Amino acid sequence: MPSRHETIAAPRELHQVALAPAEPYFSHPFTPFEFYFQVEHLPDYPQVFHIQLDCRGQVDREAFVRAYQLAHQRHPLLSADIESDRRGWPKWTPGEAAPVLWGNATSWSEAGLNCSASSPRVVARVIEDGDETALRFTFDHIAVDGMGGFQFISDLLVAYAHLLSGQEGPPEWRRLDPALLKERGRHTLFSRKLRPIDLARLPRVSMPLMMRKAALVSDQPRPEVCGKDVDPSAEFLVHTLTQEQTAGLSRVARAQEVRLHDLLLRDYFLMLTAWNRGTPEARLPMRVLVPTNMRRQQDFRMPAANLFGFTFMTRKAKHCQDRRELLASIRREMAAMKSTRWALYHELGLQMFTLWPRLLQWSVRRKWTFATAVFTNLNAGFDHVPLPWHGDRRLAGNLVVENGYGAGPIRPDTRMSLAIHSYAGRISVAVTSDRKIFGPDQQQALLEAYLDQLRVTTDSGT
Repeated sequence: MPSRHETIAAPRELHQVALAPAEPYFSHPFTPFEFYFQVEHLPDYPQVFHIQLDCRGQVDREAFVRAYQLAHQRHPLLSADIESDRRGWPKWTPGEAAPVLWGNATSWSEAGLNCSASSPRVVARVIEDGDETALRFTFDHIAVDGMGGFQFISDLLVAYAHLLSGQEGPPEWRRLDPALLKERGRHTLFSRKLRPIDLARLPRVSMPLMMRKAALVSDQPRPEVCGKDVDPSAEFLVHTLTQEQTAGLSRVARAQEVRLHDLLLRDYFLMLTAWNRGTPEARLPMRVLVPTNMRRQQDFRMPAANLFGFTFMTRKAKHCQDRRELLASIRREMAAMKSTRWALYHELGLQMFTLWPRLLQWSVRRKWTFATAVFTNLNAGFDHVPLPWHGDRRLAGNLVVENGYGAGPIRPDTRMSLAIHSYAGRISVAVTSDRKIFGPDQQQALLEAYLDQLRVTTDSGT
């Protein structure tokens, strides 16, 4: 096996894989969650998210384009258009995939990704710099969530590697069942009769969001970490911890008998509390939106779709004074949310709202702090990809995937989104912030503030 720093050459002859027949006509009505994202999309706050892979090696363009087409055939919502049925309810209909963009001359927004009826649902850009290649994907969040985005990218890379291998037959993909797309709005709670406890839990989820305002992330910067040179055109900032730093955080989590996810979320609350200290926002509770994967076991064979739900965790500043107790409370609450599938009740509320779509539009568009910030854990997106290892990195044909990470969207009055991704024994932290509020220096300061908190955790062991 070549060393990590060797260049892996691509074969000159590409194995031909015939494109499958066009996807049969489908018409999938929007789920309440998809409609919510469509309502929430605003030109200044597009509901898109980004995934980037940093690779070593030069892309074989012909093979990559073919693989891109094959991946689209497996995930029809990523090339779908939007129409309205006779009642005016939106539905997905077949559309065309956007072409691959080469280089940095055209951005995803210039390529037409604007979450409209005929917008691309994914824009892929390949940016090469010598032997270093960045694969950048921007997805329409109406159509797909982060796990679905990684599904699409994984299938693209598997097809790319297969095309370069010269092997006969189709790529060794995971089996998918496109018919499951019709089930994407039918979670466990909706597939049985509602019980009295369901109706009792619904207000506990919905009423705090409707009646209790949450703090904003203050726009007051910390002078000691501002003034760094940041590219103002950057869509998000990312920092990857070393394997030693990641292992240190894992040791702290094990010592505290909590999941690493809980530890990282605890430090997010501590960072937000410290950031808001001394500002008028410090008196309001902080509410962190934590996207939750709603896939049941059978749904993992579904093509890429938006099957995430929302859960919310709220803490006042006084609850964040004791690090250990805050961590213990987060562990208990996250366990309860998982066991009761708490996000289902938020989606049940959305489903009831969609009986009166204008009421949902009003609730989304009103001037109200929906959440202070967002915390997304993308976990290890490439743990189960059928690609060989090259040392501790994945190998896709002639490309060594050195790193991967993603970043979520920003909503009005939710000024910060933080995303965690694990790969090759390292954690990457990506920060998106409201660029109407935070300049490049402040965005860097937000990232540095979180990294500082992680260092405190590692050094203190708590």
